[in-house]
Amino acid sequence: MTDMKVLILGCGYTGLRLVDRLTQDNIRVHVTNRSGDIPGLSAFPFAHDLDTNPVLPPAAAYEGVTHVLSSIPPDQQGNDPVAVHLLSTLEKLPLKWFGYLSTTGVYGDSQGAWVDEESPVQPQSVRSQNRVHAETQFLQSALPTHIFRLPGIYGPGRSILDRLKKGTARNIFKPGHVFSRIHVDDIVQTVYQSMLNPQPGSIYNAADDLPSEPNTLIEEGSRLLGIQPPPVVAYEDVQMSPMAHSFWQECRRVSNSKIKTDLGIQLLHPSYREGLQSILNMETS
Repeated sequence: MTDMKVLILGCGYTGLRLVDRLTQDNIRVHVTNRSGDIPGLSAFPFAHDLDTNPVLPPAAAYEGVTHVLSSIPPDQQGNDPVAVHLLSTLEKLPLKWFGYLSTTGVYGDSQGAWVDEESPVQPQSVRSQNRVHAETQFLQSALPTHIFRLPGIYGPGRSILDRLKKGTARNIFKPGHVFSRIHVDDIVQTVYQSMLNPQPGSIYNAADDLPSEPNTLIEEGSRLLGIQPPPVVAYEDVQMSPMAHSFWQECRRVSNSKIKTDLGIQLLHPSYREGLQSILNMETS
């Protein structure tokens, strides 16, 4: 792996966790964000959201790169910034692997039925429709593309435990409604294993084993914190933003069988129970 060098485009919450994992194995990493400034990392600017004259990564960002991961979502106009600004540059690189972090929202509403990578995409929201378009652009390009469809992401500093502590968690109940989710470190190990075993054109769902009703998550988080859960509120009585409302309009169970069979993934956190416990252990250690 000494010849492996990774460029992470849009290095945020998940990207930084991946950086930690890669550097443990002495893999060289370049990253981008809007400012080009991430302390301790070889960071370069990619200010793709400027209306005029966007700032693109310099040539040094691509030097020696063999693997590229994009975690940048489509912009407000529905365009993928990497596809618009960087695709021609990336296609000229001798890449072994290109990855794109997408969403399980591309499957739309299955009314609680299981979906896998062979299920048809039928996105309902504009946000998910834009993701399908981005996926298609990358899969049809000359890049050795791998798509990772992710449900709700949680992990240290970004979980129901934080919202319970802040008093902002809402215990919404909608009978039979479930969400799939994934701990950030299981995203990291899935992406990393794919980097080590490239299969261009592959699509992977990265989800845990237990899609569940949101109130069960809140009850478990409250139990771990030793507090009473917030009062239950019926979905019909809740005021929420249009984006939040769109999430509650779709119900699906996301299968993770492919990452287990094709990549040999053994989940670090098979459900929210193990995931929340590990976060709490980390915070209290």
